[in-house]
Amino acid sequence: MDSSFAPRVLLVLPQLPQDTAGGAPRSLATICEMLVCAGFQVRALAVSACGDPTVDPRKILSQLGIEFRVEHRKRPEWVFERRGIPYRIMDVGGLGFTEWPKVYGRHFDAIFDEELRTFQPDVLFTYGGTEADRKRFHRAQNSGAKVVFGLRNEFYLSTHDWHRHIDAFITPSRFLSDLYRREIGIESIGMPTPMELEDVRAEEHDPIFLTIVNPSYEKGVVLFATLAEELSKQRPDLPMLVIESRGGAGLLAAVGEAGGFDLRRHENIMFSPAVPNPKDIYAPTRILMAPSLWQEAGGRIVGEALVNGIPPLVSDRGALSEYAGGAGYTFHVPEEITPATQKPVAPEVVQPWIDVIIRMFDDEDFYKAECDKARKAAKKFLPETLAPQYVKIFREIIAKA
Repeated sequence: MDSSFAPRVLLVLPQLPQDTAGGAPRSLATICEMLVCAGFQVRALAVSACGDPTVDPRKILSQLGIEFRVEHRKRPEWVFERRGIPYRIMDVGGLGFTEWPKVYGRHFDAIFDEELRTFQPDVLFTYGGTEADRKRFHRAQNSGAKVVFGLRNEFYLSTHDWHRHIDAFITPSRFLSDLYRREIGIESIGMPTPMELEDVRAEEHDPIFLTIVNPSYEKGVVLFATLAEELSKQRPDLPMLVIESRGGAGLLAAVGEAGGFDLRRHENIMFSPAVPNPKDIYAPTRILMAPSLWQEAGGRIVGEALVNGIPPLVSDRGALSEYAGGAGYTFHVPEEITPATQKPVAPEVVQPWIDVIIRMFDDEDFYKAECDKARKAAKKFLPETLAPQYVKIFREIIAKA
């Protein structure tokens, strides 16, 4: 294909692309930002629904400095441009991303068909497994577009006949690509999740806290609860920071109580609400802890820590170790401990984590060496590494007969 050709990509997402709770929409939007920098034309169509129904989407956009105008059509649309991509966000009036299609699905289809007709994309970049999604994929192919599917989790393994009208699949890891190849025979391209350094890299770094983000059952709250209790007893001087999302202070306290201890008595455990820019998480973080209990399809939070030179401590679930790339430490979690586990784990499960954490706080030379390893492992996530690879992938998909 002529390298001067400027392909057109239509990004279509079932929720707000800037939603901090939705890894898939944000990562697909970041890929498209890389394509724009390489001369692609990209337009985006999405809805105002958020992954977290308690979050006000207008507040998210405001915190990111995004000013939008409202265009009153059959449904109001929020229109703005961000990093070279014009966005049309259909206002779904506070409905969640699983609810809005039932009420406003045909309005969204009308906008989608309008974009196919007027923009005439070479690529539809999207995801989704509903019948309405599949019909949109088919219409896009009939219009001459290639359909590229952002495959970001395991949920589609149990969905019937969702991949018929798809030309290519991009996953965030070798782990997920291998899983889909092994389970249902789908071939996909495994690529690290891209990130925008402006959003991720902290301007200043004051390494204070052991930080965990979103301590939910899936993300290992039952492991962290025990660790927080044991570390606070062994070293009450070491500060911990919990970034709340779906999991937060209430769930953490409840899990502790189920194990017979009260985490609220420890003054070294602090809490912060979710933040719109990830860099605000990492500015005060000394060590990142990611004790997930489900099979993580990727590990964006690990990559974000690495580009800030922060050592990650991760469980051996899914792609977390793959993302760490030899930096930080990977700890085995017994198979019987799952997202369905309701009570805190035994202290001996977390003691290896605690030993490393204490050493990273007490031994500055050891900690600096771990930070150096993190920065080296971060190179695979940098835009100068990833952007040419994504551009090549999309150009090859478009050129394929």
